[in-house]
Amino acid sequence: MVNQPNFCKVLGEVKQAESVIPIRSAKKPSPLKEPVKPKLKDEPKKETKKEAKKEAAKPKVEDVEEEEEAPKPQPKYFLDLLPPSKMILDEWKRLYSNTKTNFHEFAIKRFWDIRILSHDPEGYSLWFCNYKYNDENTVSFFTLNKVSGFLQRMDLARKYAFGKMLVIGSEPPYKVKGLWLFRGKEIPQFVLDECYDMELYEWSKVDTSDEAQKERVNAMIEDQEPFEGEPLLDAKCFK
Repeated sequence: MVNQPNFCKVLGEVKQAESVIPIRSAKKPSPLKEPVKPKLKDEPKKETKKEAKKEAAKPKVEDVEEEEEAPKPQPKYFLDLLPPSKMILDEWKRLYSNTKTNFHEFAIKRFWDIRILSHDPEGYSLWFCNYKYNDENTVSFFTLNKVSGFLQRMDLARKYAFGKMLVIGSEPPYKVKGLWLFRGKEIPQFVLDECYDMELYEWSKVDTSDEAQKERVNAMIEDQEPFEGEPLLDAKCFK
């Protein structure tokens, strides 16, 4: 192709190779690479991997002891530090949920047997609540939504509480009343602080030595109707 006239016009005269270029031996260093510097006699030897492993830093005994003695995380709520109670809240919740017939004879009587509040004043306490603004409960589904929202916001206390909320009346204004069982002898402070609905109710502690108050507790747990002479619009349970 290099002898064709059109190629010659562009490339000019092309000379053929006179001899074969010798192939460089693999042992000879490439002229493009930097020459290897000779090692000096006084240059310190690099540590081998075995020596590095031997001299690997071992954890100090003091550091291990500090890790073992690290403080345990504190419980989120003070209620977790209370002494064990004779009443197991989950046992009562299961009993309430699973009792379908003869509720008064079976569940209510066992409720008082389990609690034994007179011998466990630090364990649990019962509270009545009464909505402060019942005159505003003129629409039934608005009133029911108030109660449902209250129970949702009480979810933070599910581990420490059981509750019944009654919406009373066949005509407006509807009355909202409730019964709550709380861990401890007082209403937990974190519930008062974090659930703003608490301040919308008047709270009174149940005197378990008063038979009339105990009967009112039974009626609220059982959803007795009529309740205090009025029909129930709805009853909701927090468990």
